[in-house]
Amino acid sequence: MTALRKIRFEDAPAVAPVARAPKFYVVAKTADVAAKPAGSTLKNIALFFASPFLGLAYIIALPVVGLAVLAICAGRAAAKVPALRTIGLVFKHIGMLVAAPFIGLAYVVFFPVICLGLLAWTGGRAVAATGMR
Repeated sequence: MTALRKIRFEDAPAVAPVARAPKFYVVAKTADVAAKPAGSTLKNIALFFASPFLGLAYIIALPVVGLAVLAICAGRAAAKVPALRTIGLVFKHIGMLVAAPFIGLAYVVFFPVICLGLLAWTGGRAVAATGMR
């Protein structure tokens, strides 16, 4: 005979009935129906009309995301080769050298506007906090 054998029902030992464990939860007799929050229907209608555009955005973005993943994988594989890593660093420095004047021009043009906006924001918060209206 083998170690794995079928036990027939008649040969099975008598098993005592298992005592049930006490319940640690309460079951409500009536179902509490949660009220829908106001505006959920409007939100569902807006999502219904926006869903084709969201699907179109996913369809358009899928090839771009796929190409980006391929580029990242290729870059990581190329970074393991010392000669390609050196060439990459040279191109990085050349690109930074070319981009530096444009970045400086953007700082000169946009920083005064940003600073005036921050000054107005801070002054508006100060006026609102002191009640000088």
